[in-house]
Amino acid sequence: MFDFKPTEDIISMSEFRNTLADCVARTAETHRPIILTQNGRATSVFLSAEEWEKIVEKLFDCKTYEGFLISEGQSNRGEVKSHEQVKRMMHARAKRRASAKSTSRERMAV
Repeated sequence: MFDFKPTEDIISMSEFRNTLADCVARTAETHRPIILTQNGRATSVFLSAEEWEKIVEKLFDCKTYEGFLISEGQSNRGEVKSHEQVKRMMHARAKRRASAKSTSRERMAV
């Protein structure tokens, strides 16, 4: 995903503060993240909005694909319900909620 160059892409937080504008331009130009350190330890990653969008898009695609695989597995195991079954379940749930609301209103009226 990234063409990472440790000699250029790892900088201290103080250097980052002093060269913020340059860091913004560099991430936009190189499409590489900058690893920020504090006391010699990596603490944060700075990257362009464009690269962040790509990462989020890939994560969404992975979640969508994972959902598809789960659904496919459930279907293969016969763990799915027909449209009519779902309609009946939703209708029964709505009836129970309506009944619960009217019961609570009656209790409040007393």
